[in-house]
Amino acid sequence: MTILLFVFGIGLVGTSGRLVARAIVVPRLALKAHLRNIRDYGFEKGAEERIVSGRERLTRALRNRAAATGRFAMNAFPSLSALTVSDLGAAGYYDASTEVVHGYRVFAAIGTPVFFGLLFVASGGPLSLLKILLLVISAAAGWTVPSFFIRKKGSGRLAEVDRRLPELMDVLIATVEAGMGFTASLSLVADRFHGPIGEELKLTMKRQSLGLTIQQALDEMVARCDTPSIRAFVRTAGRGESLGVSIGPVLRELSSDQRRRHRWPPANGCRRRR
Repeated sequence: MTILLFVFGIGLVGTSGRLVARAIVVPRLALKAHLRNIRDYGFEKGAEERIVSGRERLTRALRNRAAATGRFAMNAFPSLSALTVSDLGAAGYYDASTEVVHGYRVFAAIGTPVFFGLLFVASGGPLSLLKILLLVISAAAGWTVPSFFIRKKGSGRLAEVDRRLPELMDVLIATVEAGMGFTASLSLVADRFHGPIGEELKLTMKRQSLGLTIQQALDEMVARCDTPSIRAFVRTAGRGESLGVSIGPVLRELSSDQRRRHRWPPANGCRRRR
């Protein structure tokens, strides 16, 4: 019976981690819908006050409570490292703050052992050493599982961005050498790419349309996707824009270099700088 409870507990911890990750995804989907509707200088056409459902009010209240809890935990227990903005940006959680995620992790770390404690009370029997160990493990798992899933998703997403970056540069080379400027070329191809790199391009061009320079928008993309490939791409683009020269030949060489690196990866891999 104890073994079954232990196995059930591990499964519950994994499920709670996924639920926390989904709770972060919901605001991200709302952000994507908002970005699709934004028009001139960020004003949404026909924006009117709408009825907020009970579920939305509950989500907002939970999010606000998580933010307050996260801020308190970060100040009171600085040794408990929080996920960084880069970690969240790499995973695609653009509008999730570090305080909110930290608060969700605190909820999971407290709620998971409380749940198991209630199960132990309901099942009866003395508090054994194994049960105490399970409570400790469940608290540790509730704290680490959400960050594990977020970092894992971020690593996979960055790998996908790096993998498709040479394809992006090939398309940019064709448009730039046809006479278009770099910014116009990037805006043209942004809607033609899907997946993580498409999301990053769309957000970058949206930020540029809201008043940032293209270099500032690209620098924000580097902050979200901090890999050597992205840094080299943005550095090359920025140099070409500042000097006013065609970046086609440089992008072609950079694209070839990226393909060689992905074909023969270095021994230590390609890791994101922290």
